[in-house]
Amino acid sequence: MGSRVFTIQGSSAALLLVAAILFILPSMAPGLQAQLFSSDRTLGAQQPRVFLDCQVGRDCSFDHFRTEIGFVNWVRDRADADVHIMFTSTGLANGGRQYSIDFLGLREMEGLDDRLTYTSTGTDSSRQTQDGLTQTLRLGLVRYSVQTGSGQFFRIGYDLPESQAGAGEGGNGDGGLAAEDAFYDPWNYWTFRMGLSGNMDLRETRTETRLNPSFGANRVTPDWKIELSSWMNMRRESRQLSDGREVRNDFTSWRLSTLLVRSVSDHISVGVDLGARNSQQQNQRSRINAAPAVEYNYFPYQEATRRQFIAHYALGFENSRYTEQTIYGVTQETVPQHRIAVQYRAREEWGNAGLGFDTSQYLHDSSLYSMGVAGDLSYRITRGLELNVSGEAALVNDNIHTPASTIPDEDILLGRQSLPSSYRYQASMGFNYRWGSTFANVVNNRFPRAVR
Repeated sequence: MGSRVFTIQGSSAALLLVAAILFILPSMAPGLQAQLFSSDRTLGAQQPRVFLDCQVGRDCSFDHFRTEIGFVNWVRDRADADVHIMFTSTGLANGGRQYSIDFLGLREMEGLDDRLTYTSTGTDSSRQTQDGLTQTLRLGLVRYSVQTGSGQFFRIGYDLPESQAGAGEGGNGDGGLAAEDAFYDPWNYWTFRMGLSGNMDLRETRTETRLNPSFGANRVTPDWKIELSSWMNMRRESRQLSDGREVRNDFTSWRLSTLLVRSVSDHISVGVDLGARNSQQQNQRSRINAAPAVEYNYFPYQEATRRQFIAHYALGFENSRYTEQTIYGVTQETVPQHRIAVQYRAREEWGNAGLGFDTSQYLHDSSLYSMGVAGDLSYRITRGLELNVSGEAALVNDNIHTPASTIPDEDILLGRQSLPSSYRYQASMGFNYRWGSTFANVVNNRFPRAVR
């Protein structure tokens, strides 16, 4: 019995000792870190400190970059960095993306800026894209490592492309012809995509099946942009209520769209937007719209991934066939409509911001209009502190499709139809604050979130 009591007391003492160590350790952290990591910091003193600012989706893997690029010190905050790396991207007609990587020198390297690009294709896997981005990052960072005196540790190699394997010592040999042939495109810049997806969720009291076929075609050149797309959603849903009744919800929606744009100059574009769709929620059996438009960008379009200030005007018509008679007593109508939109977006070292305003109006009745404003801001206030704000507000007074009859509650609950609203507001705000170690060089992939 005594030994059991002694064991409990011993365990309690051990826990108290651990707690005391954990309590005292933070106060010793600066000196302790100086002793434990002084040798590592000395070895890495010549390595540039790099802050990564990448918001281009899943292909931007911070862990992958840190694992593959070990000749720099990755830091958690821009205030500690010698180099700020900023990613932006834009979609391409072939399904790929063009990534622009800006290297911005800070502190002693201020003014030492650079930009590299990497282009992926629609058939590249995520791994191929990550590897391509990593290699582009690696090449761009070598310049800054050399500036810090680390050039002596680099060795330069070059893997000769297969197309130039027979070029010989003096030049490209037949590679010149191969290079010319590489610019020949038998598809004349057209790309096509076709897809079919479906899912099924079967339970004792609920079943849901969905099928989504789609098709698209694109052609993008410096002078022309053509986009064709079609999509369909076939959905069947069944739910069993507590009294044994079964409620079914079956509907099919579809959408067709065509966009044709002609480049006029570095700042001006003209085009036409054509579309057709149905919407059970909006009481539209079918809707066809066509709208020629003109657009002006204050900044050159080449800078659109970093900043743009656009004014867009469209004038066209809308033809609608309604499932039920509307509050205006019609089941079919064709009405003229115009729309104005202004948008500003910027991606800078301090963060990113966007502000937009748009308004549309039916020309046959000037009282039928809608207007809205939306904005977002992500701002680095100081070291480790970031503020995120977004909001949207809209006045809606153009619900010409509203059915005259009362919408059943069952249709509202099942999402078949929606009640009209004269306004829409949304706002969000938050902040993130990070402190602690400056460096982020270590990657540890044990116990990943997916298995916990």
